[in-house]
Amino acid sequence: MLSAVIIPTTVFAFLISAVITRFLVPWVKDVSLKRGITTVDAHKKDTPIITEAGGLAPLIAFIITILLLIFGWAYMTELQVYPFTEATEEQSFVPLLAGLMSVVIAGLIGFLDDVFKIKWRDKILLGFLPALPLMALKVGNSSINLGILGNIDLTLGGLNLYSLVIIPLAINFAFNSFNMLAGFNGLEVGNGVISLVAILVISFLVDDPVVAMFTSALLGGFIVLLWFNWYPAKILIGDTGTLTLGTGVIVALIIGNMDRLAIGAFGLHFINFALFILYLKTQQTKKIATIDEDNNIVAPCPYTAYWILPYYFKLTEKRNVQLLLLVHTLLLIIAILLSLAVFSR
Repeated sequence: MLSAVIIPTTVFAFLISAVITRFLVPWVKDVSLKRGITTVDAHKKDTPIITEAGGLAPLIAFIITILLLIFGWAYMTELQVYPFTEATEEQSFVPLLAGLMSVVIAGLIGFLDDVFKIKWRDKILLGFLPALPLMALKVGNSSINLGILGNIDLTLGGLNLYSLVIIPLAINFAFNSFNMLAGFNGLEVGNGVISLVAILVISFLVDDPVVAMFTSALLGGFIVLLWFNWYPAKILIGDTGTLTLGTGVIVALIIGNMDRLAIGAFGLHFINFALFILYLKTQQTKKIATIDEDNNIVAPCPYTAYWILPYYFKLTEKRNVQLLLLVHTLLLIIAILLSLAVFSR
């Protein structure tokens, strides 16, 4: 049975985030154009100049929404307002604060990258910074469920290795891998939105209002941004968006202890990373595909997840993104079924 607090707080978080983002996107677009925070939309014949850093809008919306949720939760509980009086100690807003700080750090790094162009080697190191709030507050369980192998306890001599090792590695991978699987209209935001929907579904099934609120605060803003970012994009999300979204997804999974769902949420990113290793070994130099007369993508090699299909088949940018999102959805469905098998035990 769902706790009384989960539905109103989730709906509130989603709507507030969506409304704020809807009003902020035009402002971010105008300011970015005036300040020269732009880039080329490469997979178009006319290679238009388009606004970057669109991810700033849902980031600001997320910050405001989470702070309102924490404020409301604290005072409604103190004033004994139903349904907040029904919340348990485990449903505290400490994970929300930790998650908020992690996402803000990631988004700030992304914005600095959009403005000042941080080197990719530096971003590998910077990817550990968003993990610090979660590590400090020891968010998440110290054990991982590995199916037939059972639960693996990650404590050693009183040290929580989950917080000290697994969380920073997971955050860093999510931080950078979301940024790698990007470059096509709607791809990054679409991936993130689908993952957030899956996390929200599981959070309702296991009755976890904290994860539901956190996820909804991200989902509302990025669904609105997807409308502007879908082909043909009116605004690009930039590293502000990819780093915010990647970190937000993994933080939600960590807060909710959804280990198996992470396999589906980042399955396509694992594939892309493996192909990227092959890309480096073949010493490819081209980083951007070209477009033929029929607007089909001409991929220089098959060694990225978004180049595999266009390399062997004639696909437009829009169709390529649709197929990638379909694969991502199928991976998440499998992961959801695996997660339900674990939670039902």
